[in-house]
Amino acid sequence: MLPYTGASSGSITSALTPAMSLPVLRVLGQLDNSYIIAEGPDGLYLIDQHAAHERILFEKIGQQRSQRDMEVQGLLEPVTFEVSPRQEAILKSRYQDLAEFGFSIEPFGDRTFLIRALPALIHDKDWAGMLRELLDSLSRGDKSDWAEGVTITMACHGAVRAGQSLSEPEMRELVRQLEQCATPHTCPHGRPTMIHLSSSQLKKEFGRT
Repeated sequence: MLPYTGASSGSITSALTPAMSLPVLRVLGQLDNSYIIAEGPDGLYLIDQHAAHERILFEKIGQQRSQRDMEVQGLLEPVTFEVSPRQEAILKSRYQDLAEFGFSIEPFGDRTFLIRALPALIHDKDWAGMLRELLDSLSRGDKSDWAEGVTITMACHGAVRAGQSLSEPEMRELVRQLEQCATPHTCPHGRPTMIHLSSSQLKKEFGRT
């Protein structure tokens, strides 16, 4: 995914909220099954649900890994996983590195591996596609570079998607967790998680100033 390069223009001048903690927000609803509409002490917040959940998961994964307390989901039946020759070489050299992120993987024949456990947040997602993407990222850069890349990839694949309908309790919980993030205003790729329209901006747009 390409990094965010700037806010789009529109009839309303949208200001990205400064890098500071979020106020307590009240969820009003969902727009286009992609954006959470919320009210704060100073206006309206339009939250990108995928980008916001990416930020939440990115910080959660990083914290669990640093504390060596990654949440793992064991599989009732181990699953076989086939890889390319290049991915096989990378995987054989990165068992321990991947174990730090919650993967339990064993060799199981020619270019085939047995998956016994996965990070809990992706066990019901497209983990096979994500694991292949992780193996490709492991082939680039040193450990400090790819470790962050692995965390970003896991957060992206584990996050709710744009176009996914969320219940009101789910929206409230997502916003609550975003409020607790250290860097709530951008996703791990650098794109904004929200647009804030202050009360003064809204008054100006409606000719009330």
